[in-house]
Amino acid sequence: MSRTVKVLVTGSALLLSAACGQARSAPLPAAAPTVTSPTTTTTTPKPAPPSTFQVQQALGTLGYQARQATGALDDETRHAVIAFQKVQGLSRTGVVDDATAAALRAPRTITPQHATPGTHLEVDIALQVAYVVTDGHVAKIYDACTGDNVGERVTPLGDFHVYYQINFMEYAPLGNLYHPSYITTTGIAVHGGEPVEAVPASNGCVRLTDPSIDDVFPLLHPGAEVLIF
Repeated sequence: MSRTVKVLVTGSALLLSAACGQARSAPLPAAAPTVTSPTTTTTTPKPAPPSTFQVQQALGTLGYQARQATGALDDETRHAVIAFQKVQGLSRTGVVDDATAAALRAPRTITPQHATPGTHLEVDIALQVAYVVTDGHVAKIYDACTGDNVGERVTPLGDFHVYYQINFMEYAPLGNLYHPSYITTTGIAVHGGEPVEAVPASNGCVRLTDPSIDDVFPLLHPGAEVLIF
């Protein structure tokens, strides 16, 4: 008479069967469910746009021609914004967009060509800005407009010196010149008289806004250096 003997070996996880001679693995415990944490992304909040008052303060601190922080958007503030945009390599709109606001928070500065003692004026043809340099440091930055290079309407490059000034409005054949300071014998001057465009547009002179000329005229006495590059 045959009989079946079953032996359970504790700790081996094997069930032996004398009847069939087969061994099988004990079932594995059920895997614990996988818990996935939700992915969270953080976005840096966009800075609030600066107010006109804040823009005027920032530009004035940097030396641009925004002379007073009044909170009112005037022509000089617009020209100061354009001059800033020129220096920063931005679109010359006169409007403080996101790119201009970002540049105001981390502005590019200007290094003068001549770091000589005293005060002189430098005019950057490529950027279309003029700046007053005092003892090797840029003190003021102005929106400027130079010759449009059509025909003879070219602003000459070089190191010039003022040889005479006219302290009133001069009515010239090519337009009115506000307080011109002449630097050549061929009629090239630094003067006021609107408009000051965002691109080269003068007859060859260096044109600034009238309030800017009011700042610069006393500095451009006969013998004062005007560097155009």
